[in-house]
Amino acid sequence: MKLKALTVGLALSFPALVAAQGTSVTLYGTIDTAINYTNNIGTGENNYTGFNTQTNSWPSMWGLRGSEKISDNLEAVFKLESGFNSAVGSSNQGGRLFGREAWVGLKGDWGQVALGRQYSMLFWSMLNSDIMGPNAHGLGGLDGYIPDRRQDNAITYRGTFSGVTLGASYAKGRDAAGGCDVNYSQENACSSYSAMLGYDAATWGANVAIDVLKGGDGTNWRGSGLTNTQDEDRRVAFNAWAKFDALKLGLVYINRNTDGTIGSSSRIVNGATQNYNLGDRSDLWSLGAAYALTPAVTIDGSVNYIKFKNASESSKSMLYVARVKYALSKRTSVYASAAFVNNSGVANSAANSGSIGAQAYTPAAGNNQTAFMTGVRHNF
Repeated sequence: MKLKALTVGLALSFPALVAAQGTSVTLYGTIDTAINYTNNIGTGENNYTGFNTQTNSWPSMWGLRGSEKISDNLEAVFKLESGFNSAVGSSNQGGRLFGREAWVGLKGDWGQVALGRQYSMLFWSMLNSDIMGPNAHGLGGLDGYIPDRRQDNAITYRGTFSGVTLGASYAKGRDAAGGCDVNYSQENACSSYSAMLGYDAATWGANVAIDVLKGGDGTNWRGSGLTNTQDEDRRVAFNAWAKFDALKLGLVYINRNTDGTIGSSSRIVNGATQNYNLGDRSDLWSLGAAYALTPAVTIDGSVNYIKFKNASESSKSMLYVARVKYALSKRTSVYASAAFVNNSGVANSAANSGSIGAQAYTPAAGNNQTAFMTGVRHNF
């Protein structure tokens, strides 16, 4: 809904948004809700049927974005985007009002500079290549950072010149709601930086990216083991995509090397809980494909693999995903998705990554998992 002239109702709701020549504000959003089934959750091997908290085929969210033309080669731009749990109506991203994005910047032929909470360059590098995107059955089950590549207190630059995209970001206190806030006594505590270089043509593209999270000020941020400012969690990614008429292919590779730990897993052995370390390095591969059977029907899926290095024992996961979508209209669609993850060693990757924290569907070490969901998505 493009608001080039504010209506009386919107002016009353958002009095700060004053319409002017060369100014535009867009209100947009998505509500996506699905019934999910996931088995083998936790060491008790529980099954769950119900709703996800973070994402289904797509995250539920609403937002405002806008621009003001200042001169022939300069625009002021902004974006405010709020994620929410459509099952109960609560805010996501740690309870932030605009937890998905909240930034303002300047844009021209030279690129865009933005300040605020926004995505790192790892997100932009994977945007065209990760076929399943934020689907609950996707790469978030192999690497929990992938669905949340956002940084607080960030400054970013992105520019595209004749198909070549350059990007960089730097953040201080990258996750205030997660306990990794600005620390004035330790200059680099909880900082992060990222960069990307890519090329996109009409039918193919490829890029590389690096994403680095710095350690905290003695706290163990989200169990990562990054307790010191010299600690780093580094991801280097190569991504590529190609399109052949109705068929699109995408390839993602991410090498991770952390000074902390990738995570831990557990299982019950002889009645006692045994804990395991998933190591400090991993290689992740994903090959995805999407095919438009008709203008209304699309099938897509992916085969995904991660190998954990220096784990308690040799460990890897294979995740298989398939989805079918049917567009009822330009704004509304229904879908069904299925996933199966095969874990070996002490790997505990999840088939369903649609919920996080206490509601996560993580299986026990070495256990396989199956997940299904069917839902409705409406864009406005």
